[in-house]
Amino acid sequence: MNMTSTKRIRALPALAGVAAVAVASAAVAKNWDAWNSPANLESLPGSSAAVNTPAVDGCASHSRDGLTIVFNSSRGGDQDLYMATRASTSVGFGTPEALPAPVNSSSNEACPTLANGNRLYFSSDRDDSAYDLYVSKMGPGGWSDPVNLGANINVNGTLEEAVDFYEDELGGEVMIFTRREGAVGKIYQSVNGGPPSLVQGGPHSSASDARASVTNDGLTIFWDSTRTGSLGGPDIYSATRSSTSEPFGTAIHLQDLSSPAFDARPYISKDGTFLTFSSARAGSESAAPDIWFASRSKVTGH
Repeated sequence: MNMTSTKRIRALPALAGVAAVAVASAAVAKNWDAWNSPANLESLPGSSAAVNTPAVDGCASHSRDGLTIVFNSSRGGDQDLYMATRASTSVGFGTPEALPAPVNSSSNEACPTLANGNRLYFSSDRDDSAYDLYVSKMGPGGWSDPVNLGANINVNGTLEEAVDFYEDELGGEVMIFTRREGAVGKIYQSVNGGPPSLVQGGPHSSASDARASVTNDGLTIFWDSTRTGSLGGPDIYSATRSSTSEPFGTAIHLQDLSSPAFDARPYISKDGTFLTFSSARAGSESAAPDIWFASRSKVTGH
């Protein structure tokens, strides 16, 4: 099951280097407590009951301060983008509102991401039925007309989705995104708008690897994968590294966050404590995905 359309449902390093990255991965992992058990996003105190519906709700991301969430939903028929806010990170999100035109359109819009500079990135089939990436910017007059990211990023006939950003050690803005041909997704990165290249290390396999997000320092990545060992559909994985100039280390299957159902687009907060993802597991409002979350605490003294 894919979250991009209710009209078309689709299956949304040298050994020494690997060893070095694995050691770094273990060191990074020690800074965190274990993830709390996943819960439906509506279980947060004071949450609106309209965050999730029996329709498709998912592919969410959140603002850097954690107070705004954006996601796609088919509750209105086509896939459109919705936004909800909250007063603090200890409470739930309020009633989602559909984003106005020109962001939402008569076409499908999906997998939105809020970025610095009041930018909103999302996928749409308004120009290419396979979905291209677009960006709109919030200004005094509202959202600007979405701009297609162009042939450097979008490839005709392939699905591009799920943008995220981090800053590398040289100060470059790194955009990661998924390019999908059929059922197989691959995670790419583009530095300062340059030519995309495959993300190397744990996120790269012969299976479908898709919809990644990264912590603010660019050292931990989360994504969904159908690789061997998954519990039944795409599952949630992570990998770490000690420097943004290195490939990511070995993929870690986050079985405690995954399920035999569809689990996809894990989106990590920039401080690394809060993860949302789409899941069709038991506890969702229907067989369609809902937005779920898990949280963890940072351990001091390491």
